[in-house]
Amino acid sequence: MRSLVLLSVVLWLAVPVAGATDFESVGYSEETWIVGPGADDCAGGSLVHHHDGDFENGYAWRNMGVQAPYYGAFGEGYDLGAGWIYCGAYWLTQIGNFYDQTADCYVWQGGTDTPPDAVLAVVTGIVFSNVPGWPAVGESDVDLNVGVAGPFTVGYWGNWPGHGEAYFCAADLDGTRGYPWTCIAPGIGYPTGWSDPSIAWGPTRSLGCGAYFLEGGTAAESDTWGAVKALFRR
Repeated sequence: MRSLVLLSVVLWLAVPVAGATDFESVGYSEETWIVGPGADDCAGGSLVHHHDGDFENGYAWRNMGVQAPYYGAFGEGYDLGAGWIYCGAYWLTQIGNFYDQTADCYVWQGGTDTPPDAVLAVVTGIVFSNVPGWPAVGESDVDLNVGVAGPFTVGYWGNWPGHGEAYFCAADLDGTRGYPWTCIAPGIGYPTGWSDPSIAWGPTRSLGCGAYFLEGGTAAESDTWGAVKALFRR
């Protein structure tokens, strides 16, 4: 009988915990500081974000938590009415594993009253220019140039499927409540698709994803973006 009990314990210990190695954080800190974008500062629009100018943690998916087309993405939702997004602004940090791994930068439809949905714009193969070591956080700006008619989510997907994380999305834990999102991959122990990052990392007020936005105008979109939306619609 004792042998059966010991065997059961060994088999239980051998079963991997779902999601245990698929996400990571840099760890809580109140001593962070922000490095500005410098020469890469966006040339148009006004910067909008939900964070309070400070961050207390940083999040990343890794291994099976990162899958095509954008499982493992992070984003922040906004409802600013019709207007033009000149650039995405991304506040990122690292712990020494960033070796010019690329990212795809997105704008999705929705993200306030409903989860992000159709892709409105994507710029692929971006190497972020400003990713300092934690507890420093750097702002990197990326040209997006897309019109929106209503709520949108701006974010990115780190391109390292099956591998460890290159960098982390900065997280504000005590500022104004925004609309933080992460797209969870299937098969890692969490509900698949868009969820609040609090499901994996605990209470989170907003993420380090913002936009340089100009209010007004119409949400005209090019044929290219229309084709992209069709390809990436979930």
